[in-house]
Amino acid sequence: MGQFIQLSTIAVYGLTTGHITKSTPPHPVTAYGDSKYQADEELRKLEDDTFRLACVRPPMVYGKGCRGNYQRLRSLALKLPFFPECRNRRSMVYIGNLCAFVKEVIDSGRSGLFFPQNASFVETSGMVLHIAENNGKTVRLVPGFQWLLQSAPIETVRKVFGDLTCESADAVGQYSFEESIMLTEGKDSEQKG
Repeated sequence: MGQFIQLSTIAVYGLTTGHITKSTPPHPVTAYGDSKYQADEELRKLEDDTFRLACVRPPMVYGKGCRGNYQRLRSLALKLPFFPECRNRRSMVYIGNLCAFVKEVIDSGRSGLFFPQNASFVETSGMVLHIAENNGKTVRLVPGFQWLLQSAPIETVRKVFGDLTCESADAVGQYSFEESIMLTEGKDSEQKG
């Protein structure tokens, strides 16, 4: 029996805040999210008794040398002496955990829709603190901004400080959050096998 692993994205849902489940209807709002959703749908049409599809929709992926949102947070963590304290919850996945999940899906031959993510949700403030700490920097968290940040009319601010979680049935704990930041920041080259 054939199996195809489609690496998609949660961007197919078009959400910057909220909670995503397997029953959340897709509503892409970017060209990237739309192109991934179209690919998901075309591949789904090929499914039959001899071709199984595993559609993997990870949240933000981070790891050593990654680009995008992690690098923006890293830049802030290394430059700013203060950062707003915000108790948000975000689904994220370290590349090592994503690889472990994909290997398990291949080895088991599973099909369906999956949301691989770290075993626990991440707080933006906590991520900034860990990045700074792993680079010998100190960042102090400033309380009192949570309500402002989570209700800001600027989408980027809501995206960084708001809650965006996926159902956690596909959580992977091979690498803890602390370990993943240490590896991402290059403080330990030894990988788990």
